[in-house]
Amino acid sequence: MLTESRAIVRYICDKYPNQGPNLHGSTLSDKAQVEQWLEVESQTFTPVVRILILHLLVGPTLSVDTTNSESVVAEYTEKLATILDVYEARLSRSKYLAGDFLSIADLSHVPTGYYYFNHAKQMELLSSRKHVAAWWEDISNRPSWKIVVENAGPSFDNWYRPRCTTT
Repeated sequence: MLTESRAIVRYICDKYPNQGPNLHGSTLSDKAQVEQWLEVESQTFTPVVRILILHLLVGPTLSVDTTNSESVVAEYTEKLATILDVYEARLSRSKYLAGDFLSIADLSHVPTGYYYFNHAKQMELLSSRKHVAAWWEDISNRPSWKIVVENAGPSFDNWYRPRCTTT
């Protein structure tokens, strides 16, 4: 039984390679690039963005203690800027992270990135990086993602409110 989202996505891509674009890469080299950027997303981008989301969006909404939020946000915004500088350099050489094809490495950035860039309205780090901005515009405006956003509702409350109930 697979329980980790990136593992599930890899499995689906590999099990059904002819059912749409090959989002895991067509060649061994492509797959290696996809895997590299999936690691960057999961180990570098997402942890930093999650801290920012906690302090900018979730904490204030759920009354979570976010002591020192201002200094944490400043520190992690600087970290994210450095990460996005690396992305800018990469995306200046190719349309997507793993090359000139859309992959699960790109798409894995959308859920967490959407919280930060769109829902928390933190777009300033994109505006100074034209390649990252174009990439984000592309991956976050895909029709399938728009359906996800529609189903989440306008406030996104059901995305970050606890789902447990007691009887």
